Amino acid sequence: MISNKVPSLIAAARVGSRNSLARSSLIAPRRSMVTKEERWTPETARNAASYIEGPNKVELANVVPNIEATWKSLSKEEQYGVFRQLEEVQRKDWKELSIDEKKAAYFVSFGPHGPRKPITTSGQGARTLAGVVGLIGATCVLFYGLRSQAPPPVKTMTKEWQEATNERALEMKQNPISGISSEGYKGKGHVQSA
Repeated sequence: MISNKVPSLIAAARVGSRNSLARSSLIAPRRSMVTKEERWTPETARNAASYIEGPNKVELANVVPNIEATWKSLSKEEQYGVFRQLEEVQRKDWKELSIDEKKAAYFVSFGPHGPRKPITTSGQGARTLAGVVGLIGATCVLFYGLRSQAPPPVKTMTKEWQEATNERALEMKQNPISGISSEGYKGKGHVQSA
């Protein structure tokens, strides 16, 4: 009874995932660092047929042992052919696969190529840090250069003036609930200068 329902559940899940994928692609298209030249298209799949089977068939035995180094040098069609051949190999029992085949399958599926290609190069962090430190330094130089050319502070910013403003605020009973005229006020009032 359960075995009859499993295929229909799998088919429903596939249709649901396709619909949600279509919906998500309409709502927010995916962005990646993959260029058009790197993408596999239906045309790539048609052109790759001779690399999967035929006279130009890519031999997995030649590609698999050093796939990390050879992957970039393969054309899109050859890459697709290797991908399809590895898909077929993975349908067998995993205990029968060689270590190189398992590593190749992992690299093709999750390796640093295509949408998982690193956006930054090595040493990018040091260059970014140097740029940020340089800009902060330039900002400090500009700030202190402008400050040195500024006129002296206004007379209302002297400590004596601010203390006199406090006395005047007490006489006028300024802010009697929570401010300077309230009972038990312990703040500085209008005094801002040291």
